[in-house]
Amino acid sequence: MCSAVAEVFVIDRVVTAPGCAQAFIDAYLSGYAPGARKRGMDLRDVLVSPPIRFDDRPNVVTITWSLPSPQAWWQMTWQGRPDPMVASWWAEIADLVVERSRSVASRADDLDGAEPPPPLPDAPPSSIATVGVTRLLDVAESERERVLSALGAAADASGALRAVVEPTLPGSRNGGDILVHLRFADHNAWTDSDFDHALSDPAITHVNGVTYRGTPRRRGNGTVYRTLLLRVPPEVSADDLAAFEGELAMMPRYVPAIVAWQLSRVDDAVGTSDWTHVFEQEFTDVDGLMGPYLMHPVHWAVVDRWFDPETTDMIVRDRVCHSFCELTNPMLLAGRG
Repeated sequence: MCSAVAEVFVIDRVVTAPGCAQAFIDAYLSGYAPGARKRGMDLRDVLVSPPIRFDDRPNVVTITWSLPSPQAWWQMTWQGRPDPMVASWWAEIADLVVERSRSVASRADDLDGAEPPPPLPDAPPSSIATVGVTRLLDVAESERERVLSALGAAADASGALRAVVEPTLPGSRNGGDILVHLRFADHNAWTDSDFDHALSDPAITHVNGVTYRGTPRRRGNGTVYRTLLLRVPPEVSADDLAAFEGELAMMPRYVPAIVAWQLSRVDDAVGTSDWTHVFEQEFTDVDGLMGPYLMHPVHWAVVDRWFDPETTDMIVRDRVCHSFCELTNPMLLAGRG
């Protein structure tokens, strides 16, 4: 467990090509550092090991930056990721680098003495899996109330076991204006539904969506439903994919504000990307999503590296959909519950 973290450290460890340590440092300080400072990063150290100017063997260059808080770290990443110059800079100096890694850390004093959190509840049996259908809709502003009402009626008539049709809340990213999530007993129940016909309304200008199967876990009741759509490219190794899925699945153990959750592989995708995964949660409230979830080190120091173009672990390269809305009744229930 972690107490509130103050300072966050970003550590680049670079093994330089033989004889290239100084050339790399010069390129880093002139080409990378100015943009990093604009994103709020403070350069703390540039260390070279061994401290010798070799011409025939590698050196290890360790560069440490700091940011005042996890909030500042997120602001830095949100500024840097859309900027193609950040990733392209690393590509341009590839000849100077044998290998590199980036890690994120905090001071030892920021760790408290609490025991690790208890294990997560056991997963329900797969025999009670349901079919989930999520649609994130961009809708013309003047038509949103009308479309929201029509979609609510269509959801009621769809035969879904459970449904949420709500405006997305501020803070959603690429999450649409209206979030629709339906749960069906099985695939036949979904295919018998004509809900998708309601999406032909001309006021709906874009749809991102997924259909998938799975069984949620639950330990309480929430007031916010959140979904994350993402794409992992097919060339990612099975080992990396398993590690990525495992780290996503462990997040609820460290974030009690997540009271129900399900991580699923996608059967059918629509929209901007060929979505491969959907990670959905119920949160205690919006503060639980924007506070403990975003600010816990398990998020920014562990899981986020899979999404970060400045790490060599990145596998999620397409823009994700992060969407959330108010929830009045439990959505992530096992089976027909």
